[in-house]
Amino acid sequence: MATSYQRIVLSDSIGLHQIIDPKFKTNTLKVRFLLPLHPAHAAAHALAGSLLTTSCQKYPSLAALSKKVNLLYGASLFLALSKQGDLQSITVSGSTIANPFALEQEDLMGELLQLVLDCIFHPHAEHGAFCQPEFQIKQKDLLDTIEAEINNKRDYTLMQTCKTAFQSEPAAYSCYGTKEDALAVTPESAFAAYQTMLQTAAVEVFFVGPAPDPRIQPALEAAFAAMDRTKIQPIAFFSASPIKPEPVTIAEKLPVHQSKLALAFKLQQVDPYAMKLMNLLYGQTPFSKLFLNVREKKSLCYYCTSTYLETKQTLLVDCGVEAENMEAAQQEILLQLQEMQAGHFTDEELEHAKYSAYNTLKGIGDTPASYIKWYFSQFCHHADRSLEEELQCYQAVTREDILQAANSCVLDTIYRMEQED
Repeated sequence: MATSYQRIVLSDSIGLHQIIDPKFKTNTLKVRFLLPLHPAHAAAHALAGSLLTTSCQKYPSLAALSKKVNLLYGASLFLALSKQGDLQSITVSGSTIANPFALEQEDLMGELLQLVLDCIFHPHAEHGAFCQPEFQIKQKDLLDTIEAEINNKRDYTLMQTCKTAFQSEPAAYSCYGTKEDALAVTPESAFAAYQTMLQTAAVEVFFVGPAPDPRIQPALEAAFAAMDRTKIQPIAFFSASPIKPEPVTIAEKLPVHQSKLALAFKLQQVDPYAMKLMNLLYGQTPFSKLFLNVREKKSLCYYCTSTYLETKQTLLVDCGVEAENMEAAQQEILLQLQEMQAGHFTDEELEHAKYSAYNTLKGIGDTPASYIKWYFSQFCHHADRSLEEELQCYQAVTREDILQAANSCVLDTIYRMEQED
């Protein structure tokens, strides 16, 4: 049996992606809720989402729920929060071994499906509020997560850069919300946020397994049929960020031993394949200009890499530097972009970038997560390409396309994390 994919439309705002690959020995189910990221609601939605995999009416404590999950041959059940451009993503995920590999042919997939639906649609709540013990635990976890964001200085640097680059846009905010907002959430307001999520979020469900399971579609349709989903919020996966008239520089002094530097470049309309290859040439690979020149030849930083945020048409460069090398590193980063804009890269380097893209594509399907990421990206782009067709799109990129992509980059934001005096 060959690998197959199908997206089944359950409603205007709910889709079921079925990815069947007989090489897998497990079943994976992900239910992803997508909401416009709003700073006033982010913390409540994050807290409400986190409570869904802590308990449910059938298993009203974390201990009871964990025991049930472990009985499914050590299955997994967890919640993932993330930000995708201007969207907040709340994903309930579960996985277990496929039924044929159970010792006594138990219906593990049926148990997992019911458990995921119980957690989403029948949470441990009473009288319009989440129950206190689980709520207090997850509120503390959320506060710890928010307070810990500053501990990873590299991630914090990128977060602060985006905060300035996307000022007044949803992408400027954290998917976890602020400490003040998290403290203000109550069991009642968290439950209200949960209901809003069920009623207004776009929903994309992913099933990856060795064989189709005909029970998933009717189970989802029945569960969502009970919801009043007449106020679905529009979803925009891509929202280009406007370029500032002049670059903005932000400096922040913190008790660090290693300074950080980040630059955000905004892009005009550009071919996504050319931009992805340009990013590989500029700063995302061991043969890129930033790695070979800023880090290796001139030893101006400990690391220097670039990341393309396609959802916001923004290129981020970040590096760890000594304070005395900050100015030189910034100038060299800009110089290497100018080198790209002038076409100072070889045909061999361009081929290496295409090989890098090829290797990434060839890795799709190695894991259920890689399949989900690929097909979700295709859905976001309203595309229906095979991996071979995607590779052809990269192969068709020319030197002129790379030059156009490089020359579309305009410096927008500079963030500096400096050592305290």
